[in-house]
Amino acid sequence: MRSTYITPKLREGETVDLSLYSPRQRINIRLYGLDFKDALPVDIFEYKNKWKTTATKVDIRGKLSIAQRWCKTNCFHQDFEIQKYANPDDSHAIYFKNPEEAMLFKLSI
Repeated sequence: MRSTYITPKLREGETVDLSLYSPRQRINIRLYGLDFKDALPVDIFEYKNKWKTTATKVDIRGKLSIAQRWCKTNCFHQDFEIQKYANPDDSHAIYFKNPEEAMLFKLSI
């Protein structure tokens, strides 16, 4: 079976029964993790703005769809931000909250 970003990303030893949650909470758990199950879109936006000033920036040329897929599969959606055509040379910028994830991304892509 192909791994997708719809499968909930959980911490080690963490389990969850999605049938106990409302549909909105299920989507939040799948995309953002259990800590953000009750978050609204504005909460995610504000959370991203808090860490974005100290984020680790990775520039990529081309391979945007591969980079997006990697980020959605391996990171929580609130922990990365993709800016298309962010630089004058039309390269893309990806901001990671955690430097470890940025390093893994650089090694993988």
